[in-house]
Amino acid sequence: MRTLVMAFGATFALTACTETASEPIVTSFNESTVGIQIQQSALAVMTPEAEAKSLALADAKASEICSRGPKRRAERASSRQVPAGEYTIATEYLYLCLN
Repeated sequence: MRTLVMAFGATFALTACTETASEPIVTSFNESTVGIQIQQSALAVMTPEAEAKSLALADAKASEICSRGPKRRAERASSRQVPAGEYTIATEYLYLCLN
């Protein structure tokens, strides 16, 4: 039990915050929707400011991608957690491309 507590404490101590925004990754586009993924390390959780900046970058990227098709405006519709690796947390945002 003591080893478990020490291991948990060591893991908790390794968890840190990062102020670096994550670069958005386009995962899908079909002229009606855009999928954008934001990844972060499970050991270095983003600060609220970095998370807001990452989301703003994702919104801008979705708008850029939607503007390539007939529908010009991107609107965030949903989000979900997707498997991304042992030490990575990924959230995928679905954007609707609207007129």
